[in-house]
Amino acid sequence: MLFTKVSFVFTALIMFSGSATAGRPDFPPPPKSSVSTVGNNMVINGRTTAVRMFVTEKDLDEVIEFYQELWVDPVVEGGPGYTVEREAMLPWRLVTRVEDGHAMTVQIQPGRDEEGSWGYLADSLLPKDGEPVAGEAAPPSIGGSDVLSNITHDDLGQMGQTAVLRNEYSVSRNVDFYRETYGDWRTDMDQALVEDRMHALRFTRGKQNVVITIHGSEDGAEIVINRVTKELL
Repeated sequence: MLFTKVSFVFTALIMFSGSATAGRPDFPPPPKSSVSTVGNNMVINGRTTAVRMFVTEKDLDEVIEFYQELWVDPVVEGGPGYTVEREAMLPWRLVTRVEDGHAMTVQIQPGRDEEGSWGYLADSLLPKDGEPVAGEAAPPSIGGSDVLSNITHDDLGQMGQTAVLRNEYSVSRNVDFYRETYGDWRTDMDQALVEDRMHALRFTRGKQNVVITIHGSEDGAEIVINRVTKELL
């Protein structure tokens, strides 16, 4: 799913802070790229972010070198012009620069059969100094759950939210929680999958629709919640 892939970028963005100023730094795609817009006004972990997807003939190392040359000048005297993360999020590589209140992140991996490369360009507007990070509240979850990412997006005719959470409880305990939470909604799906290691739920009420997938593991569960609110029924 697209937002699951994109969430790598968004998790990385929360590591940076700065003071927002007017204007937008130059953030071109790599050479010989085809580019499409994922979202121009997404809110990710409380930050307004524009996201583009690119596919290029250039290989991964050539793209990294392109941004290293583009961002060679430091923003702060004596500081680096960019950071490169090569190992933490394999197969993704990240190149990030913070400038004029923007965190610009390139998330890239090799293309199919190692031909060319592809990835995402995320431009996140940082909060002003001392300004709290505001955003859509995370969906309901069992106490003690960690929110790994929380993305809101405004598409034509509907508002959406995609959140990824993790907790130490079993699949069945999480299923019971969401059945109770959405007990007064219409249940469209309630199905165990993959030998009870995964469960899918879907609830509807009026213009709102919520799809929940719960993946179990030895140390708990990961929950992906997609909520859509349509402007028209």
